[in-house]
Amino acid sequence: MKGIIVDDEARSRRMLKSLCEEYCEGLEIIGLAASVSEAKELIALEEPDVVFLDIRMPLESGFELLKHYNNDFAFDVIFTTAYDEYALKAFKFAAIDYILKPIEIDALIKAVDKVKELRNFTHQPEKFKFLQELLKSQKIEKIALTTADGFTFVNYDEIIRCEGESNYTTVILSDKSSHLITKTLKHFEDLLLEKDFFRIHKSHLVNLHAVRKFIKSKKGGIVEMNDGKEVEVSSKKREALLKRLSDLK
Repeated sequence: MKGIIVDDEARSRRMLKSLCEEYCEGLEIIGLAASVSEAKELIALEEPDVVFLDIRMPLESGFELLKHYNNDFAFDVIFTTAYDEYALKAFKFAAIDYILKPIEIDALIKAVDKVKELRNFTHQPEKFKFLQELLKSQKIEKIALTTADGFTFVNYDEIIRCEGESNYTTVILSDKSSHLITKTLKHFEDLLLEKDFFRIHKSHLVNLHAVRKFIKSKKGGIVEMNDGKEVEVSSKKREALLKRLSDLK
């Protein structure tokens, strides 16, 4: 797999190249670019499989490079960024791969392995458009759900509950459709915590606004959701759940 690095800081380019060479087996860094214009020439010449792309660069941002191809490009993108907390949330909600500066080896390896795994899937640039909208608006209302055959954008309040099993999560929506996602339930718990979602069981994360009824039981309890589904509440989570429900405005 061939890769190039686009970053206006020479030290960052050299450091990332060194880390890739040492820790990312099967990835060859075939070029470095300090600007969007240099990156365009390098991409045309080398036709890389993956581009490590810094966002904040003088004159033109990393997004300007992607716009050059009318958001239709053959390479995968891993953003390298030192963005603030809000922007990192936007990356997660848009299901975009990124590496936070300063770069950690484990994060780099994980991102490269994911690109290798998904190389046979059709590239979907709409995610980048979605990310740009989030970064401009400073308001997150939607989430990108990446599935086996593509992805879909949904309002987070359309999610009724998430059901986890091993490294997969089934996301159930208010229209009674469901999507199997190759992410753990912990991923969605972290992502949706500030959106009034609560993990009531090791296998269940629920939208508190979609809870219709709570029923006590000796084991902990049961919640009835707006879709009619009854979901078990663990005894350890019962009191915290009741408090969260009472605190809802």
